[in-house]
Amino acid sequence: MNEDKMPRTAPVNTEALLKVIQFTLSNYNDDVSFDNLSPQNRFLDEVYSNLKLVGINNVTVNEVDDYVFTFMKDNASLLDSGNFNSEEYMIPQKKKFEWDGVEKYWAWKADYYTGEMEGYSEVFIQNLFDEYELSVGDGSFVDSEIYDTKDTEQQVDNFKEIPLNESVNEQEEQKVDLDTFEAPFTSEDFMNYVESEWDIEMLDLMMGILSKRKKYIQQAIDTANPRTVVKGYRRFDESKKTSTVQNLRLLQEILNKK
Repeated sequence: MNEDKMPRTAPVNTEALLKVIQFTLSNYNDDVSFDNLSPQNRFLDEVYSNLKLVGINNVTVNEVDDYVFTFMKDNASLLDSGNFNSEEYMIPQKKKFEWDGVEKYWAWKADYYTGEMEGYSEVFIQNLFDEYELSVGDGSFVDSEIYDTKDTEQQVDNFKEIPLNESVNEQEEQKVDLDTFEAPFTSEDFMNYVESEWDIEMLDLMMGILSKRKKYIQQAIDTANPRTVVKGYRRFDESKKTSTVQNLRLLQEILNKK
């Protein structure tokens, strides 16, 4: 289904949301420009808080906060004009986005190693490690652990919209060319699979597909090689045998009466 034609549902009733916006406007001291509204806006926070009046206490559930912001932006001209007729308002379409980013931070990290070496004295070898004449990192890496981080920064390098129903689009794109298709198994593999299958519904499905394919091929062969018709001969119709005999007997009776 085309996403533009998909039915749109709202996490908040439009009439209820408009009443909350009206109520917030009537108690808000500053001017509000819905066309210039940003996600970090005090008026928006007031609307989120007042949504509890219509039974919504947590705006992060079902992305209500995102929906309300988009609703205001998409219908900014109606809101700025003071038109609160709910029938004229557009319900935003949910979308899907893909992002790539990096997180940077200072970390207190530990790497674990294990190793072996030959020597004469455990005390002497331990002293080599204490003096950093031998390094633990010369051993084989086992694991690592991060104990603490600080000064975390994050940066989004790429952000784009992608199809919401991606699985359906992938199915549409993955079309098989049956003219060049090569089975990823041998006939022996297929026979072994059939012999090992215990699901009757699966076997019925396979039988239906095989029968349909066999019938299609037979029809193609018959079309390519039509049966030869010998003129002057007709197949004897058994259904007409009884009728013919009866007619001969009736004719004989008529002749005998004469």
